[in-house]
Amino acid sequence: MKTFMLIVICLVCSIAANAQIPSLKKNQYGATQLIVNGKPFLMLAGEVNNSSGSNIPHMEKIMKDLHDANMNSLMVSVSWEIIEQTEGVFDFTSVDELLRVARENDIKLGILWFGSWKNGLSPYAPAWVIGDTKRFIRVKNEKGENTRTLTPLCTATLDADSKAFNALMKHIAEVDGKENTILVMQIENEVGILGQTRDFSTDANKAFESQVPADLIQYIVKNKKTLEIELRTAWESNGSKTKGSWTEVFGKNEGTDLFFMAWNYSRYLNAVAESGKKVYNIPMYANCWMPNPRPDPGKPGNYPSGGPILTVLDIWKAGAPSIDILAPDLYGGDFKDEVNFFHRFDNPLFIPETRTTNGTGTYVFAEHDAICFSPFGIDNQGDVMSKEYAMLAILTPTIAQYQGSGKMFGFYKSPGDTVGRDIKLNNDVTVSIKYQKPFFRRPPVEEPVNSFEGPREPGSYGIFIQTGQNEFIIAGMNITVNTISTNTKKEVWLKDAWEGIFENGIWKPIVLHNGDEAGFLRSGDPFYRIGKYHASPSEPAIFHFKAVTYDR
Repeated sequence: MKTFMLIVICLVCSIAANAQIPSLKKNQYGATQLIVNGKPFLMLAGEVNNSSGSNIPHMEKIMKDLHDANMNSLMVSVSWEIIEQTEGVFDFTSVDELLRVARENDIKLGILWFGSWKNGLSPYAPAWVIGDTKRFIRVKNEKGENTRTLTPLCTATLDADSKAFNALMKHIAEVDGKENTILVMQIENEVGILGQTRDFSTDANKAFESQVPADLIQYIVKNKKTLEIELRTAWESNGSKTKGSWTEVFGKNEGTDLFFMAWNYSRYLNAVAESGKKVYNIPMYANCWMPNPRPDPGKPGNYPSGGPILTVLDIWKAGAPSIDILAPDLYGGDFKDEVNFFHRFDNPLFIPETRTTNGTGTYVFAEHDAICFSPFGIDNQGDVMSKEYAMLAILTPTIAQYQGSGKMFGFYKSPGDTVGRDIKLNNDVTVSIKYQKPFFRRPPVEEPVNSFEGPREPGSYGIFIQTGQNEFIIAGMNITVNTISTNTKKEVWLKDAWEGIFENGIWKPIVLHNGDEAGFLRSGDPFYRIGKYHASPSEPAIFHFKAVTYDR
């Protein structure tokens, strides 16, 4: 009997050890993808308002609508103050309820751990932490006064935060290890110091005047050719030193204060992530409040000083190797530049917060192999993304197949962009994509629901995938497509413009466009649209084309 029980226990342990949990994996082209139940998964997501996760009746009300709006994921906060109101006593009722509602509505979750910080402050830490400034030390201003921000240099705070996060991840492993409802974890939220460049406490001043940690110096030396420009310039301008205090190595300026805080925050978040991964190793990321665009992001402290912004991305890579992704929250007008900078060989693109704007999601999944796209404050505006997400859901297997291949491109009409995009199909043919206004007149543009939402007028956007030497797919709306011969001895004709749909990754042609309709993906064309015929004239379409060349 004992032998039988031992065998059963071993089998159970073996099954648990080999159970598939969400993970990151590079495909054959080197693109990092989120793998869920053995397949690449694109998070067509939205982030709910900061405190929505604690309001289960509200979540019950909105989740069905968001699922019906073609979202497959939601980013939802779980706060330290809720799960550990009394030190050492954990209550995961709110987490279990979130899981219940998500599963009932076939929605995956990304959990935002609101622990020691949120938006540069510490509002979600428990009262027993906030009320004890001797044990849980605050950031000090230059007068030595406490601020509203916990310092990352306090071991007691780190230990307490890590313990809580470990308990949370252990519970998630127990209740979700088989279901895989929770796909990713965000560690803290937009960390950094607001209102000043760094912590001026006694301990912080002492650390600032001490040697730059050897781990950081080693990383800089090893990766000096690929460092972000701000860090490399500061280091080289001060003699490329391999020893010295922070000011000796990087100079006496506000940028050095930023570097110092980035190192301390990265080490703190790395320890929190490690504490969770010990019990449940799913992908984890840290997000940042992005400052002004390059070349002048402005003074640290006007944005959270020390968060994983572009300027200090390499410091975070050195200090937080257990954090899989550094992710930008994007609300500025430089969207294309920022996603290009954050998509690095060692950092897949993951967008946990952004404006609700048509086309940018399609762009990042196609152009930058994105894992997640998630507009913020989605509670009451999920319908804004519904049509675009419907198209992306259909295309997901195809997008996943071509990510990293160099045969897929994204495009959308950003402010001031009127041209479009030319894509070389082969040595003889270039595909020319132009933006256009909606074909039919539309009512006046409605006012945005909130300041984070973009215009409601359907945008011009799309995705291009080369599927053969002279064949390609284009999906999107409000664009025109033409082919141009780049060989003076050849002509080219755009043929077989079939509008259709993918079913389980298999192309199913529906309507052949020719004559006046050939080469147009117009929102006003009353043909087949995603999911139905003769739909509203403001939905995207999917086309398959062939380019036929012949001698002049």
